[in-house]
Amino acid sequence: MSKRKAAPAEAHGDERWVISYADLVTLLLGFFIILYSTSKVDADKFKMFAFGLNTAFNVDVKSGAEGGSPILDGGRGLLPGPINTGTIDRDLEAIQNEVDLRAQGAGVSGQIIVTRQDDNIVIRLPNQLLFASASADVRPEAAALLAVAGSVIHELPHQVRVEGHTDNVPVGTERYPTNWELSSARATAVLRYLTEKGGMDASRASAAGFAEFRPVASNDTPEGRAANRRADIVLLYPSAGTTSYARPNASVTPTTTAWCGSASPVPARPANVLRQSKRGINT
Repeated sequence: MSKRKAAPAEAHGDERWVISYADLVTLLLGFFIILYSTSKVDADKFKMFAFGLNTAFNVDVKSGAEGGSPILDGGRGLLPGPINTGTIDRDLEAIQNEVDLRAQGAGVSGQIIVTRQDDNIVIRLPNQLLFASASADVRPEAAALLAVAGSVIHELPHQVRVEGHTDNVPVGTERYPTNWELSSARATAVLRYLTEKGGMDASRASAAGFAEFRPVASNDTPEGRAANRRADIVLLYPSAGTTSYARPNASVTPTTTAWCGSASPVPARPANVLRQSKRGINT
């Protein structure tokens, strides 16, 4: 009697779930590995990554300009074209915060004013803190003020114009016959300090004297005259350039501006500018 051939073993069709289960376990393993790795974030690298994203997606960032500024986020370049009001306002806030921080560290907190004038940003230094009466020699005690201003400007990409201003009281000294000479000399003194001791690039700087013709307050009161005696460090934006800087509330437009620094021309003072009286309080 012949032996019957054994029937083949029946396949276990109910075990196919193991393949799907293995895939799921593999995916879960990878998922938890990613969670574990991201739980140990390098704070410095994360800040750099976040800053890079913010710079890349900031609509105010303009490409094509060289250099940048550690004070102004993203190192915005200076390109010709319309001024973005929001950009200037943000720059103003950043520069003001930086000046306040450094002024506090230097012990001169509250003595430097940062403001916006038209489409420019102005760092304002009161003359009484910089110069003696009727003098354009920088006081030794003004070094801290100028050091703070210079350290901030050194890190900015702007063209810079240093302006000298006086009140309307005639000065009338042999060295400074009128407020034109005095304001120009004071602007030059501040500019030289910023370039020679503050490290500012002289090729992006100029100086201008406006005498009493750019008031920020009334000259009818002692407080107003004190406010008008000042040195302004103007951070120029492209559309402003070195064109007219007339202010809407200025009562008189000057007939001349004395320039120095960079390659700015020095126009002669018109003959019809009258010599001011030698009487009065020094400005």
